Amino acid sequence: MLKKVLLKFSIVITVFVLFSVVFNLLQKPAVYNNTIGRISDNYERTGTVKRYTINKVNKPFINVTEDNAYNWDAAYYLTIRNKLYADVDPHYIDRYAFYPFFPIVWMLSGIRSHHIILLNYLFFGLALIFLSQLFMSDKRYDMFFFIIALLLPSAAVYYLPYAESLFVLTLAVALIGLFRKKYWLYFLGMICFSMTRPAVVVLILAFISTDIIYLFRHRDFKHFLKQSALTIAPVVSGWFIVTVVQYYYSDSWTAYFDTWELWPKESGFFNRITDWSTEGFGMNSFSIFFLALPALIYSIVLSVSSLVKKTERKTFSLFEGDDIYIKEYMFNVSMLFMTAVIGYFIFTSGNVINGFFRYTMAVPFFYIILFQLPEKLEKVAFTYKLSAVLLSLICLVLFLITVHYAGNLIRFEYVGLYLLVLFVPLILFEKYLPAKLKYVALLLYIIPAIIWHTYLFNMYLSNVWIYT
Repeated sequence: MLKKVLLKFSIVITVFVLFSVVFNLLQKPAVYNNTIGRISDNYERTGTVKRYTINKVNKPFINVTEDNAYNWDAAYYLTIRNKLYADVDPHYIDRYAFYPFFPIVWMLSGIRSHHIILLNYLFFGLALIFLSQLFMSDKRYDMFFFIIALLLPSAAVYYLPYAESLFVLTLAVALIGLFRKKYWLYFLGMICFSMTRPAVVVLILAFISTDIIYLFRHRDFKHFLKQSALTIAPVVSGWFIVTVVQYYYSDSWTAYFDTWELWPKESGFFNRITDWSTEGFGMNSFSIFFLALPALIYSIVLSVSSLVKKTERKTFSLFEGDDIYIKEYMFNVSMLFMTAVIGYFIFTSGNVINGFFRYTMAVPFFYIILFQLPEKLEKVAFTYKLSAVLLSLICLVLFLITVHYAGNLIRFEYVGLYLLVLFVPLILFEKYLPAKLKYVALLLYIIPAIIWHTYLFNMYLSNVWIYT
């Protein structure tokens, strides 16, 4: 096992080194102009903070500096790292929308520069190692799916000074506590997880919904109450700690919720479907039809089957260390989490789907699903899997050609979408492919995937259209 863990860690380092090499090469005019400069453009922001324009330009990537490393959400995390929530302008209280655990870890690390990007990616790599060891350690496809997880276009988020990497890592630590029957480790990991990003309400909903589904199976209400209490206790505790910290600085118990008034109001279910960037739109569209909607269908079938299925009086505890039960339970929680996210977007986004892939594919629940998917599909007939893929693809294409925002689909901005679609057959039909063919396909994907990561990273540095 140690050899496999070390191999995975070396792969994580190799991917980051490859990313760095490609990014640095694309800063050189000769390299850029003779490669992706022939098929794509970059963006450039000009003007002042409040009055600016963003234009397409054909120029090499820019260098990472201390001045351009903290755009978008990272600017808030940097401020929290430096002084938590002190000196918040009462007219601009958006800082309270961001939870403090990531910036606190950033501060404690002693890294006072943009090198947090490396630490963040190492957090992500470590989290994937933990999750893959928990859910795939004895599977033949372990290494294959681990590498896929590193190369997915959505993984570009983990190069940014955002909280996503720590979000995945803290849940991975909590799950280690479950598998090893160490409730204190689960409790600590979940507290940290709940203090990292404000997704606790969605997670609590997913946990309770899963427990209710299981309640219909065993009909033991006392067991239901006990399990739910033990499961969500650290989540609520972490949420409460953040609330107290924000109250200390704001004198408001609802400081986080008060920030909702500052964000753009997206309303109207029948609005035109739009996004904040074409690059993000492609990946968001994929996550809707290949992840969120299948998760919704799965959740409905799971719920209905629990209602009509014959009662099973035997109860299981999540904290008894039963690997099979923990895997099944967390898979169901993850699918219900995806369902809750799409429900939230449907009722609150006003058809602006910006960031949807980040909330569904840059979360630990996505990797829990991904790493268990081959086992879940093991007994599903090839024709059913092929039909599901074709149906999702047809729906995706119809969506893209119908939505006005999509525009011309044959352009570089949709490379992330193309790569995700190309990954689907590798993921779903892995067991039918010869080992050599699988890894040859991965080798062919590495460079396009890394180039896409660097392209999005350069967009981030340029402070242009938001894809997260």
